[in-house]
Amino acid sequence: MAADPPVARFTQNNGQWPAQVAYRALVPGGALFVEHNALTYSLRSGGPMEQHGHEQDGPPTPPRAHAFRVSFEGAQQAVPEGSSPLAFYENYFLGNDPAHWGTRCPVFGTVALKGLYSGIDLHMDGHSGLKYDFIVAAGADPALVRLHFEGQENLNLKNGRLFVRTTAGTVIEEAPVAYQELPSGRRNVRCTYRLEGSHVSFDLPDGYDPSLPLVIDPVLTFASYSGSTADNFGFTATYDASGHLYGGGIVFATGYPTTVGVLDPSFNGGTIDIGLTKFAPDGTSLIWSTYIGGDQNESPHSLVVNSNDELYLLASTGSPDFPTTPGAYDPTFNGGTPISSGFPLGWVGMTGGYGYGHANGSDIAVAHFSTDATALIASTYIGGSGNDGLNNVLPLTHNYGDAFRGEIALDGNEQPVVASSTQSTDIPVSANAPQPTFGGGTQDAYLIRMNPALSTLQATFYGGSGEDSGYGVQFDSNGQVFITGGTTSTDLIMVGTPFQATNSGGADGYVACWNIGLTQVLSSTYIGTPSFDQSYFVQVDIADKVYVVGQTHGAFPVSAGVYSNPGSSQFIQKFSNDLATSEWSTVIGSGTGNEDISPSAFLVSDCGQIYFSGWGGVVNHNAQAAASTTDGLTVTSDAFQATTDGSDFYLMVLEVDATALNYATFLGGSSSPEHVDGGTSRFDKHGTVYQAVCAGCGGNDDFPSSPGAWSATNGSFNCNLGVFKFDLLQPTAHIAVDGPSYACLPGANISFINLSTGGSIFDWDFGDGTDTLDFEPTHTYVTPGTFTVRLVLSDEDVCTSNDTAYLEVQIILPGSSFIDPVATVCPGGTVQLHAHGGHAFEWLPAPGISDLFVPDPVVEPPGNTTYTVLVTDSCGTDTASVEVLIFTPTGIGAGNDTTVCLGSSTPLTASGGGTYSWTPAATLDDPGSATPLATPLDTTTYHVQITTPEGCLVEDSMQVNTQEGLPVPVLNDTAICLGDGVQLLAQGGDTYAWDALPGITDLTIPDPLVAPTVPTTFTVHLGNACGTVSASAFVDVHFVSALAWPDTTVCPGDRLVLHASGGTLYQWSPQSSGTDSLVLDPATAGSHTVTVSDDLGCSGSATVTVGLFPPATVTAGYETSIDYGESTLLSAYGTGTFLWSPDSSLNCSTCTHPIASPISTTTYVVEITDNNGCKATDEVTIYFRGTMFVPNTFTPNGDGVNDRFRALASEVSVFRLLVFNRWGEQVFSTDRLDGAWDGSYKGKESPIDTYVWRVDYTETNGTAHTEYGHVNLIR
Repeated sequence: MAADPPVARFTQNNGQWPAQVAYRALVPGGALFVEHNALTYSLRSGGPMEQHGHEQDGPPTPPRAHAFRVSFEGAQQAVPEGSSPLAFYENYFLGNDPAHWGTRCPVFGTVALKGLYSGIDLHMDGHSGLKYDFIVAAGADPALVRLHFEGQENLNLKNGRLFVRTTAGTVIEEAPVAYQELPSGRRNVRCTYRLEGSHVSFDLPDGYDPSLPLVIDPVLTFASYSGSTADNFGFTATYDASGHLYGGGIVFATGYPTTVGVLDPSFNGGTIDIGLTKFAPDGTSLIWSTYIGGDQNESPHSLVVNSNDELYLLASTGSPDFPTTPGAYDPTFNGGTPISSGFPLGWVGMTGGYGYGHANGSDIAVAHFSTDATALIASTYIGGSGNDGLNNVLPLTHNYGDAFRGEIALDGNEQPVVASSTQSTDIPVSANAPQPTFGGGTQDAYLIRMNPALSTLQATFYGGSGEDSGYGVQFDSNGQVFITGGTTSTDLIMVGTPFQATNSGGADGYVACWNIGLTQVLSSTYIGTPSFDQSYFVQVDIADKVYVVGQTHGAFPVSAGVYSNPGSSQFIQKFSNDLATSEWSTVIGSGTGNEDISPSAFLVSDCGQIYFSGWGGVVNHNAQAAASTTDGLTVTSDAFQATTDGSDFYLMVLEVDATALNYATFLGGSSSPEHVDGGTSRFDKHGTVYQAVCAGCGGNDDFPSSPGAWSATNGSFNCNLGVFKFDLLQPTAHIAVDGPSYACLPGANISFINLSTGGSIFDWDFGDGTDTLDFEPTHTYVTPGTFTVRLVLSDEDVCTSNDTAYLEVQIILPGSSFIDPVATVCPGGTVQLHAHGGHAFEWLPAPGISDLFVPDPVVEPPGNTTYTVLVTDSCGTDTASVEVLIFTPTGIGAGNDTTVCLGSSTPLTASGGGTYSWTPAATLDDPGSATPLATPLDTTTYHVQITTPEGCLVEDSMQVNTQEGLPVPVLNDTAICLGDGVQLLAQGGDTYAWDALPGITDLTIPDPLVAPTVPTTFTVHLGNACGTVSASAFVDVHFVSALAWPDTTVCPGDRLVLHASGGTLYQWSPQSSGTDSLVLDPATAGSHTVTVSDDLGCSGSATVTVGLFPPATVTAGYETSIDYGESTLLSAYGTGTFLWSPDSSLNCSTCTHPIASPISTTTYVVEITDNNGCKATDEVTIYFRGTMFVPNTFTPNGDGVNDRFRALASEVSVFRLLVFNRWGEQVFSTDRLDGAWDGSYKGKESPIDTYVWRVDYTETNGTAHTEYGHVNLIR
């Protein structure tokens, strides 16, 4: 039986990638590079995980790349080996450098790292996607396996799975499983990861705890009620990557089981709230459970979970206070037309309604929950003035619960995309929407894309003049968006080449494709017959083919070669990606022509299997499907539940392209009418359905539940949300050897262990031309060699690819080990050793060995060395040794270099050899001699090859320098400063001999250092191979005599000039001056040094000392005031002679106490000259007391006599005169001593009268006065 081609292929590196890479396999979103003891993952994002190129609102998500590495810590240098070769090769022409091109690169289905650890191999298999297994031989230690992760953003364990988080996505390592075969049968060994920082290893905590064998068949993994005590209808379900089931429904009161810390633990009012629950993967517990809603009513339509286990909810709500988040696209309720729950009934097409309505109309609501449901990451309304989010028009509301159809899905960038319905003409649409306006009728389909923060919106209508609805949405690998639904419109947008371009009559289904940004309809088609038809779900397979499932009342076409139930009213149809071609279609059901079931989940798996689930029965009679029943539906012989009460769920699996029915079963209780009240449930890509159910209605407990389920009973008087998870497991091939993977002849028996899961056909190929179908065979090999064993695992009853596993076994003949003898090695030489007799070789550590684990290492021994190897075959380990001897020659080489006069000859010398060969030979008398005579024409290097008697070759050389004539001496005179030295440099000779004189020490070098104290002539004798000549050099010695003057003492503040002589350059310190004199104003006593240099740069110094007398002091006494005509005595205090000035009013200018007779205020200055000639001054002021005279009469008659009134004063510094009339009015003022009143006031003559005056004045000594008086004005 041939195996299917592998999904992941390993391409060998032939130079197109870095040297450390052995193989590369492409993985979703990147590549895996296999190295000798490491794996490197290179991932990228910016597009979907399994699809490419989805757009988003606003700028596209920038592409990201991320690499991380998993090295096997402590591993041996394993050699990757490919097996299961494919029948083609690959070529890589990367760049313009042929060195980086790889051609005819083999491609393999599996790769093994053999001997990665002692007794442990790593096998990587691409036949069912990428998987890898550690094969641990008996006696080996699994604790050796230790993985070191480098380069990731985060590494953590969650629910037993290893999550490697990068900027380009998350890689998930599934929880490890270990098996061990015992004589009594296979037992499962519990195995878990151990995470220590960035290191991962494996724990086997329970040893050999038994567990049930794995069964490959559809099995009920879990089923459970919510356990709500309130009436609780089931609507929608989904899953996450860990297998948790999320269920959503409506709750009519308090009593829904919530968990601690969730977003909303209590009922919010109105008739209903939404109840959301996350179940453990086995259904035994609640991970979290919460209400969400407002004070009116809301219903969940669809759920989906992103890679961070964050739940998205699509709902309809009539609550103005439904929770929204800051920054959401629309935080306010828009409302619409009331929908009555009574009569007349607001729910169209229903005979009894749903038990609630919407008094304020309805909006679409989208909510994004945190992983633990403790908070809303984002939540928003979307709506217009009509009702939104509900499918509430005839004939499209056909089944019970159709009002709540619609789907939310996540594109490759994990952006939410929603297919829904709207009755609002003003609901938000994008400016670049392909249909920016409402199409007509009562209702249009409505397509939305948002960002995860629910703050941006790209939206469009899709509808015509009739009624239209949006039910399902999916994506192809290019990111294009497909939606499906129902329509009565004859004028939907039809583009491309529609398979069915017109409405066939009444209600039809449709499927349409948009570009990533929802700005263009790329293709579309109607689906249907002249009778009623609708399409509810759309799927896209890995080849981008498009599938829809729906209901029909017409003669829906059935293609040749497909499974069908003729006359049935459920259809499945497959289209080309451009919707131009129907590749096949079929109908399934009871064949009665009536709707049997309402579709609730639909999947096309990656291997092309078609999964479908739905429900039927009496509840659907409340709508337009009055004959709905699950009676008469086909089930398979291995059905989980083979019988029905007519109101159950129906699950089925069709083979690829619907060629056959693979599996079908009922699921439901014996009395309750199980159904869904609306909304989507889902299959995962492994074929596991996650289904929400309205179960146990009437207060029954008949819905099947699994052992340990969270709730096995219905806690309500009526209905509970029921959930079930139904698995279809894929077969996985996995084989090992019971014991070593080799055996000795004769009697080479190998027992194989079958660790596979699933499958029923085991096709073994032992690699020696024999095979078997046994489950776990033992095979006897009769010839030696390496054999590849293959197991192809398949299952006739499961629509899945075969899985293939490989391993190699080695059959060997017993033998003894030995090493070929080796010859003596010359120093620095190498020799290759050759060991024989086994399949594994381990050389004991020794110097100079190239590889310890190959049979033929190259050695470069530093001396005599014994090399020992352990040779292992299936029969045990043997030891072999060889000694490598090193010949160590001594006294071998050429002589020292020499010099000859041109035209002369000199003997060369070499020793230690058996033969000699000198080059160049032209100037030698005997090139083969040990001592040939050389007559070189110019300087020549002679090379000699010396072959020792032992055959070792030694190369050496000597140089013969030639000279033409006597030396030509070069030697120059020089000069130095006294105390310095100078290095003489003689040139032109090979030897030098200086005459011994004072100041020279080394007489045999060309450049001795000399330091004479007097001028000296030094003579040197230069020699070469041609003779000797003499030369001399005169060394002059310079001395600088520096002088500086005067040494003196000065008064403070006196200026002084210092002088220096004896050179051409002068530098004073601490003051700077570049001349032979320095001008000083010394503030302190001190020394001043001058450095004197001559033209040669020789220098000397001299110092001048400058002293400073203490400052002279004098005091001139105190200031005083006198009246005019008086005298006063001045006094001077100090030691020295005095001189007063001004002396005109003094009786003596040099007296200590002169008498001063000033005629006005006068300042006298006294100068003292002390005994050192230093001077100082002080001053004293003699003030005159001020006088003031004011006349009592003036006659302003213009005769020039006594025409003005003024005050006369002396020794006054501040003055102000004021004049008042008899009424106290001020008629004049001035602050000038020469200011005078002319007898007028305000430009008019003042009357004859007596006036009052006031004078304010201050004497020059600071005394202030105020005087009053009268003045008579007479004309």
